[in-house]
Amino acid sequence: MAYSHTIKKLIEFSETDMAGIVHFSNFFRYMEMAEHSFLRSLGLSVHYNEAGQCNGWARVHAECDYWSPLHFEEEVEIQLFVREIRHKTINYFYVFQKLDTEGATIVATGTIIAVSVVINRQDNSIRGQEVPTNFKDVINICPSEYYQKYLKKR
Repeated sequence: MAYSHTIKKLIEFSETDMAGIVHFSNFFRYMEMAEHSFLRSLGLSVHYNEAGQCNGWARVHAECDYWSPLHFEEEVEIQLFVREIRHKTINYFYVFQKLDTEGATIVATGTIIAVSVVINRQDNSIRGQEVPTNFKDVINICPSEYYQKYLKKR
């Protein structure tokens, strides 16, 4: 069973602002990139059809705390940890570390809570549903000691 996943990314010029710093909104994209990669590594997806229904994962909470800037052509490692699985939701915790010749420096931490949903294409309504069994069968909750050290206040 999986409870963590890591991806690396090189910062593109288009992701930076006029000061050459990664725009804050891109951290939310990076969190989703890590989530998608995590699910794909397990043979799953954030958007799928099952029993003739369109299913997905809607965001009900997202936050990011920034500790240090990232710049164009720097490499960042994004670690995903599964903090909690509830009846309808999965809570992900993320750690962003800048990688360089001197090691790794934490630049941000974040959280996304995603709710499993069914999307009705007839009226565009969305309703929550229980986390599907095929997700619960392969995703586990991460032991807190793996990410607890990153929860400390600066």
